Amino acid sequence: MARIKEPKTQIERIREISPRYADLLAKNAEFHARYEEVIAESRPLAEEARRSQVSWTAQLPKPKPLPITRHAGAAALLGDLLPEQPPEELTPPPPPPSWPGEKRLRELSADAESIAEAIKLLVLELKKARREYSLQVASLRGGEYADLSAAVVDAIKALGDAILQHHYFIDEQRRDSVGYQAFKPLNLERFGNLDEPGSPLMQTILNAVERGHVGAGKIPEWKMPADISLFQGGNL
Repeated sequence: MARIKEPKTQIERIREISPRYADLLAKNAEFHARYEEVIAESRPLAEEARRSQVSWTAQLPKPKPLPITRHAGAAALLGDLLPEQPPEELTPPPPPPSWPGEKRLRELSADAESIAEAIKLLVLELKKARREYSLQVASLRGGEYADLSAAVVDAIKALGDAILQHHYFIDEQRRDSVGYQAFKPLNLERFGNLDEPGSPLMQTILNAVERGHVGAGKIPEWKMPADISLFQGGNL
């Protein structure tokens, strides 16, 4: 039995066109996931700090103890009679934490800050990469979109032609003093006067021409028989 091929993921499809953009997206997802992990681990420690009523001052890095130094002249005079200094005097250990989780909370806070700053830098690169990737995709699928746009314009023109025929029919009844509301006519007022540039249908077609999706030959030559307001409401 033939094995069904799994569809490609979004990141796989992107990587086929722009490996750099795919790498940036993957790294961005990694950073956000790690940031959420750090925050999740920090939350109970921060709560513990509040329960212990540890002040924010205690959370700040404590000043590093200074090494104990001997007077150089005095040490020279004593020479070998003076024992060597113990390591804890030359390199004193850091002060103990104010509470058990303080050190870990500081580490997590530093991690969160680094990740947040990295994400800020990454956002700038993502914007540039996305713009380049979008242009690449547009160059590959531009023809396909042009065909879709042309199909939309053709459908709009067909709809406009049908609406115009409706208006001519209703206007004919109006001019012959027929109470055309007996036909229960469609309310097409939302489409406005089709031959005006500001009407929704005409505006869409003109926009498609302006953006170069279709040629100017697609602009219809609609001519309303009368203003749309005469075909609606209580006009009998």
